[in-house]
Amino acid sequence: MINKAAELIRESSNPVVFSGAGMSRESGMRTFRGEEGLWKEYSPEQLSSISGLRADPELVWSWYRMRLIAGKNVVPHPGYYALTYLQEQKGHLPVITQNVDGLHRQAGQTDVMELHGSMRTASCIDKCGFSVHLTSELLRADPPVCPDCGAILRPDIVLFGEPLPPETISRSYELAEGCDLMIVIGTSVQVWPAAGIPFAALEGGAVIIEINPVQTELPHSDNVISIRRKAGEILPVLTGFKEKR
Repeated sequence: MINKAAELIRESSNPVVFSGAGMSRESGMRTFRGEEGLWKEYSPEQLSSISGLRADPELVWSWYRMRLIAGKNVVPHPGYYALTYLQEQKGHLPVITQNVDGLHRQAGQTDVMELHGSMRTASCIDKCGFSVHLTSELLRADPPVCPDCGAILRPDIVLFGEPLPPETISRSYELAEGCDLMIVIGTSVQVWPAAGIPFAALEGGAVIIEINPVQTELPHSDNVISIRRKAGEILPVLTGFKEKR
């Protein structure tokens, strides 16, 4: 199975990557569902919605500040660099991700569609046009406010109740429908509309190589190769990437 998957990757002329939270978790990034302690007392709507941010900006920014600090020293694992190596071999490798941590870009992937936005920047909640990279200094404000109009800043991620960015989701589906191979990594394939992307690839005639230690919603079929391993371990094997020591 591993040899077959490696052969398919070598022969592919138009591969696409689709990644989820499991890819980040291997690097030590804690996920929303896995947080413990104080934050269990609050609902997702309180901590990750526009209404929650307006109602209690100090609480919500305390939550995001904690997440940003926790992720500050998280670095891409070898699986990310294996994808960068594959990008170099193919000349181009679009990456569609449900993650907001920026690890794909940090590892060197250049064409990344962030379906749920990015934790690296913030913008004015009242949409005056102000946007800024999140720095340690800015995060010390409680809460950070827009210097242009005085409104609260919001992290540039898709919050509860908001649609995915139309241009991003549209291009992601176009890439899925036109690829000949999709590498699906660390996603349960349960959160829609993003979960439809691998199925769009299958309908377009692509083969899927799924890398996930656990069973997912992808079907058992000749066009789906499921490898129950961690991405950081198996992607270097599949791509031929050798980590520099």
